[in-house]
Amino acid sequence: MKFSELISRKVHIIGINGIGMSALAIYLKKNNINVTGSDITYNANTLNLEKNKIPVHIGHKISNIKDRDIIFYSSAIKNNPEIKEAKKNKIPCYNRSKLLQLICKDKFTIVVSGSHGKTSTTSVLGHLLVLAGLNPTIISGGIMENFGQNIYLTDSNYVVVEADESDGTVFKLSPKYLLFLNVDREHIDFYKSFTKFKYKLKKYILNQAEKNVNIFINHEDQFLSSLKKYTKKIKTFGSTKKANYSYRLIKLTEKISSFDVFKGNKILSKSLSTNLLGEHNVQNLTAVISIIDDLGYKIKKSHLFNFKGTKRRMNILGKLKKATFIDDYAHHPTEIEKLIEVSSLYKNKHVILIIEPHRYSRLNDLYKEYLRVLTNINNLIILKTYGAGENYKKGMKNSKNLVNDLNVLNNQKTKYIGSYIDLFNLLDQSLLNKKASIIISAGAGDISNQIRFFYDSRK
Repeated sequence: MKFSELISRKVHIIGINGIGMSALAIYLKKNNINVTGSDITYNANTLNLEKNKIPVHIGHKISNIKDRDIIFYSSAIKNNPEIKEAKKNKIPCYNRSKLLQLICKDKFTIVVSGSHGKTSTTSVLGHLLVLAGLNPTIISGGIMENFGQNIYLTDSNYVVVEADESDGTVFKLSPKYLLFLNVDREHIDFYKSFTKFKYKLKKYILNQAEKNVNIFINHEDQFLSSLKKYTKKIKTFGSTKKANYSYRLIKLTEKISSFDVFKGNKILSKSLSTNLLGEHNVQNLTAVISIIDDLGYKIKKSHLFNFKGTKRRMNILGKLKKATFIDDYAHHPTEIEKLIEVSSLYKNKHVILIIEPHRYSRLNDLYKEYLRVLTNINNLIILKTYGAGENYKKGMKNSKNLVNDLNVLNNQKTKYIGSYIDLFNLLDQSLLNKKASIIISAGAGDISNQIRFFYDSRK
């Protein structure tokens, strides 16, 4: 099937309000394809879809697919009545990855993947290439503040796309450039084991190298770096001159990150500044700059500094009295660790960190990592685990266990909060504090909506 064949079809997207599916739905609509969708709840993405005149049904019902002749569904969809009805009536059903594959086919595709940092990296790479004149379509897994949505559409043959490794989407794409940021123990439910995931990833990357794809990987990721010995098509980025592209930190503060970028031993970009905080963002920006350089373009310092970021990535909501509220998506121990590093940049400020663990399976699989990362963290609040469709099973670790172990093993004073009402009461009390404070909430569940509701209701 070719993308052009969809023009004569009536497409329905199940899980359309998800950040990834909503972007693809808008892409279809802008290409004059008849598209509808359904999801279980109304959210901010629904508003954007409706602005683009895409009908969205709330609730999954078989009537939603009446007269539809092709279905695409989110990887999060399980046991869905619309899919059952479609299969019963022999309506073709495909995973999201198939739709992304159709969109990117025959395009000059730059794929960004990895366990952490995909969304911000995709967004800033796309932003800089737009301003450099390449003007690609950008398909991101988050709302890009410079463009106001999760997709930037152009008539260019170039596409910058975030490709998720969690459901194998990245393996379905045939890029001209492949950027892999890092590999972490994650999504074991899909791959069955970390070993199997790494084996599949190794096979894919080396296969792309054989096809003369330009591959850029993190020199400091032990697994990715080990692949260099198999092919000369791999280029690296990192903090050491052993990498093809490297960075040198100048300054990291709570407002700005400044750095130089080298190509080999020669300076490529001097005294760059960005609003993205923390060394991990500098590393990812070095990856971005390496690809732009390889494409034969140069970046302007002002273009990088004017990148406004991505929603839910150290997103400053604003100030209530003396407290500044920040919303972040961190939900894996590695991401939480980077968030803690950034929080330490707020010198002489009272920092309160609110963590909502995401999925019982993740908490249990990475329990020791959670304990390590959260050890000796002051003013730490841990919320009830967000199940994300998973059910708690007897014997599994939960947030209460995490708080208890942190406090007993490390003599901490970590608080467990079991409801958002209790959290709001505690935050109301914290607003009475006359000392300047930074309140950072993090998680991939409902914490973002709740903290935004709290902030908006107290403004």
